[in-house]
Amino acid sequence: MSEERQLHFNAFLMGAGHHGAAWRRPESPLEQLGDIGFYERLAQTAERGLFDAVFFADGQAIGDPGAGPRWFLEPLTALAAMARATRRIGLISTVSATFYTPFHAARMLASLDHISSGRIGWNVVTSMFDAEARNHGLDALPAHDERYARAAEFIEVALRTIRVSTSAWRVR
Repeated sequence: MSEERQLHFNAFLMGAGHHGAAWRRPESPLEQLGDIGFYERLAQTAERGLFDAVFFADGQAIGDPGAGPRWFLEPLTALAAMARATRRIGLISTVSATFYTPFHAARMLASLDHISSGRIGWNVVTSMFDAEARNHGLDALPAHDERYARAAEFIEVALRTIRVSTSAWRVR
């Protein structure tokens, strides 16, 4: 017997658009990137359109200034506001296992999961650019294998922390 398959849609929120020159277009939302209401409206629109989730990409460096702004608001904070402005849509954020500590990430994710009534998701990354490392006091990113070993441990510890903290919130 074959199982019925479903197609899931997520809105990918990234600066003024995914293309590096999107911010240059006259209708670009460039001026709204620091306005939380802009993101709340995007999430509400995605929810009305029956999207499953919004995905808020993030990085730990500004990047190429000529490519326009990618990261403006910190995503977990922005997703908390978006959670309050929506009722059912999933809320997904990038979290760097290289630069967050498991406890800190778990605490923020568990808080957002509580605020959103269980609608949080996370995209664990190990980061890609030395510019990100320099923002955290390193000359370069750790080696690939080291980052991925840390990410595996990071996920294990963060999930354990989330389970402990969310079980403490349950009303008995």
